[in-house]
Amino acid sequence: MTRRTRSKTLRSFLALAVVGLMMLSACSSDSSSDGASDGGGGATSETIHVGSQKFSESRTLAEVYAQYLKAKGFDTKVEAPIATRTLLLAAMKKGTVDLELDYTGSLVTELGGTATADADETYRALAGLLGPEGLVASARSEAANANALVALTSWAKENHVTKISDLKDLDGPLTLGGAPECAEREDCLAGYNGPKYDLGLKFVTVAYGPALVSALQSNDIDVAQYGSTAPELAEGTIVILEDDKGLQSAQNVVPVMRKKVASKELTAALDELSRQITTADLAAWNLATDGKAKEDPADVAEAWLEKKGLI
Repeated sequence: MTRRTRSKTLRSFLALAVVGLMMLSACSSDSSSDGASDGGGGATSETIHVGSQKFSESRTLAEVYAQYLKAKGFDTKVEAPIATRTLLLAAMKKGTVDLELDYTGSLVTELGGTATADADETYRALAGLLGPEGLVASARSEAANANALVALTSWAKENHVTKISDLKDLDGPLTLGGAPECAEREDCLAGYNGPKYDLGLKFVTVAYGPALVSALQSNDIDVAQYGSTAPELAEGTIVILEDDKGLQSAQNVVPVMRKKVASKELTAALDELSRQITTADLAAWNLATDGKAKEDPADVAEAWLEKKGLI
């Protein structure tokens, strides 16, 4: 073979190699665009950082949503809990947290709005407040963690009390137990003794948590300001008295995410999971994590998801 022939052959080989590289590059570009978050193809490969606050229910919610999303094909990572809602929102603005599970009324108040007892009205208020923050909410859940007036189940049955206004018919004055700040709050003592209910309750300061139930059991108080997901509710020890005059604001669980990650696929997955969770589920999770068993939130989440057939 002459030098000229070898040179021509080499040029042909190089040309074919360049064409092959161009085709490979085009294929790589096409496959990456198929997974984009603009609705083209399903879950993206971008990691979704899930945040929570430093209490068991928030941590369990973060695990439930993160594990469910992972099963749906999303790459998720649960971040270390953050002390307060204010700091958690700051982390979302910074971009170190992409998704958090919050409560509608509390978040509305945090953002400077006014929450009401109407769940839909409060959710609409929240949606309007999130936009300027670069955040968006998916659909709210029916599950809620709200302030609640509770009584021993046995006491409520004995006195035929099912709703707060029923207390007006009992011989008084009755005694309300609650955290120190309850004495001044419009959604606690001031509200129960105000125009809506006019109950004339006496007040005793009791540390928030199991101590409230102990005070009920020892007859030191008649009713207590607790939460609608208290673990003792799952045990049946106490019962919530219906807030029939709408003193408390709506506090439905709601996923909140950065707009930059809010794809149609992610929103649809969040909506589907939010429909499955109930207030009773929250109370049961709290019993598992804060009761005698002291289970890890990640394990509680996994067990619930498996029981529901969601993973």
